[in-house]
Amino acid sequence: MLLLSILLMCVSGYTQKKIFDVLSYTPPKGWQQQQNEGGVQLSVTDKETGGYAIALITKATATDATPYENFNTDWDKLVKASVEVSTKPALQDPVKENGWDIISGTANYTDGEQKGLATLLTATGGGQMVSVVLMTNSNQYQNELLAFINSLNLAKASATVANNKTLPANNTNSASIVGMWVFYNTETNGTYNQLTGGYMRREYAFYGDGTYLFRAKDWMVYVKDILFVYETGTYSINGNQITLSPKKGKGEWWSKAASGRTTGWGKLVRASTDFKLEKTTYTLDFASYIGNDEITLLLRSPKATQRDGNNGDKTGLQEYRYKSRDINNSLIDNPPGFITGFENKTINAATVQPSNPATTNAKINSPIAGKIWEAQSQEKHGAAYGNRSGFHTGGFWLYQYQFNKDGTYRFVYNAASAVANNPVNVLQYETGTYAVNGNQLSITPLKGTNEEWSVGKINNGMSAEYIRKVLETRIKRLKTTTRKLEKTTYLFTVEYWQGNNANALCLKHTKNTVREGSPGQNDQSCFFETTAAKAETYNGLFK
Repeated sequence: MLLLSILLMCVSGYTQKKIFDVLSYTPPKGWQQQQNEGGVQLSVTDKETGGYAIALITKATATDATPYENFNTDWDKLVKASVEVSTKPALQDPVKENGWDIISGTANYTDGEQKGLATLLTATGGGQMVSVVLMTNSNQYQNELLAFINSLNLAKASATVANNKTLPANNTNSASIVGMWVFYNTETNGTYNQLTGGYMRREYAFYGDGTYLFRAKDWMVYVKDILFVYETGTYSINGNQITLSPKKGKGEWWSKAASGRTTGWGKLVRASTDFKLEKTTYTLDFASYIGNDEITLLLRSPKATQRDGNNGDKTGLQEYRYKSRDINNSLIDNPPGFITGFENKTINAATVQPSNPATTNAKINSPIAGKIWEAQSQEKHGAAYGNRSGFHTGGFWLYQYQFNKDGTYRFVYNAASAVANNPVNVLQYETGTYAVNGNQLSITPLKGTNEEWSVGKINNGMSAEYIRKVLETRIKRLKTTTRKLEKTTYLFTVEYWQGNNANALCLKHTKNTVREGSPGQNDQSCFFETTAAKAETYNGLFK
């Protein structure tokens, strides 16, 4: 409810309205309020439960940046500088209010032992920006936060200052462009937007060899003929910009099938006279929106493009949004007898590859291939240890993926507890094949084993580092059980985590998996890229 109400930037029926700069609001009853030249802070704390909530309103400041640049700036300055946030914010669809472009996003945070949810709303308009920050570690203040959000009202922005700056990438992972991305829209009619059965469809297929195929098909009830467009060419990525260089293509109008079916074709009527090969450079970005597990490809251009149309979301630039889709499930069919030349092309390579990469010399072209990815955590002393609570015991949990360029992988889970009565080393591992399609990673295990091993003796006089070495040294296999081989398809991203000074592979899963266990923050498990020299060594498994 809290996240949905962020978009409700309207005046509520509450009284005692206050005004600060360009924002009016109703302070929640009983909350403390502090105001200075730079902003207003409202806060409340429950001393018994430790629950708290904070709302901060900043004073409007001059800006010539884009709405997304302003959001990213204040996210770093107002949120990340105050609490520890390990993931990028999940963005909602941008909205407009009184001449302001409003960008909002949320993420979970930790503040010492406290965990909570941070929300940032940034409004950009008339050459100014203003932000509202919400932080809470408890659900007990949900109603007050809802009332506060609903009471927010922005004064009308002055004439918008022209802005031609390029938007920065947000969650950008250039290599993840490989795959198919689609925009499917349905035709409607009338006051109640009744579906007509017509549609407008756009599809991009980006291949690992740097080529692309674009197709569009419009079948609309209120247009006499079918529009079909195709284009092929090459693409290049430089930072957060992608340039499409078309080599050939055409647009055609076809008559509809005599049956009237939307999947049929009639005859070629004429070529599209306004079709042209248009080289375009977009700002490239990826985003995920609350309530939707899908990753969205964002292409932003200073002006409308022929390929994408003139109905993109305008947030300073023309923004086009495409969803990831399996290339085998395309909803655009070619006209009779027409061939693009890409029909048998494999998405991940320059040439057609056999279907089983594990038995060929095929190479996977992906940001995860040829790398080792690890995640590990340390066992800490519990509350029973009094003042030593939080100290490392020497126990550990470690997860490791190794993705080879030939399409095979190895996964290892290794753990041991230093506070167990009879410590053992738990070793679980599996091997198999994997495939990458756009931002989807499919893992198919072929064999695996779960084992328990004895370890040496430990005592309280040992350092945590020495205890870990003892726990890592497997002496004798005590138990072997059959491992469940679970085929899983994840949405994934690869992004740089500044706090860890490393790239992170994040696998999104909303339910437990055999390999990762329960989902982490934002329903994902993240692993950090590491070199072979620094990675935990598990060579010799399955030999």
